[in-house]
Amino acid sequence: PDAGGVTRAKKFQDMIKNQGYENISLAMIIKRREKASQIDSMHLVGSVENQDVIIVDDMVDTAGTLCKAVEELKRNGAKKVYAFATHGLFSGAAFDHISKAPLEKIIVTNTIPAKEQEEHCEKIVRLSVGPLLAEAIRRIQEKESVSNLFQVKRI
Repeated sequence: PDAGGVTRAKKFQDMIKNQGYENISLAMIIKRREKASQIDSMHLVGSVENQDVIIVDDMVDTAGTLCKAVEELKRNGAKKVYAFATHGLFSGAAFDHISKAPLEKIIVTNTIPAKEQEEHCEKIVRLSVGPLLAEAIRRIQEKESVSNLFQVKRI
């Protein structure tokens, strides 16, 4: 993750640990950009050897950076790589990048309308935020806690 994403990744790591999983570590990919849309280099900080990896990000646009990160993780011994992102923009060559990448699945929410090409990409899973928003609205109307919605319950 970038500097802002470290906190998000740490929270995600803690959530998984709270579910009873052990041996959960955090690795980061440090990227250096030549220009706004061009990556000069990527370096992995941490170990992913023989591990299943989850990339957590806020959005995926062209999926170029994501897919380069997946390739870097696989080069460093990751077994399987999954990605979670809140917003799936999927512009430009995103579908081509995703279908060619050694990525198992990318899970996004429906905060942005799906594009037609998405139907043909089996790696993309889109989850609805509707039930979460509906429950938040209900709780606000009933003057109940909204923050409790975001506390992960152990399964």
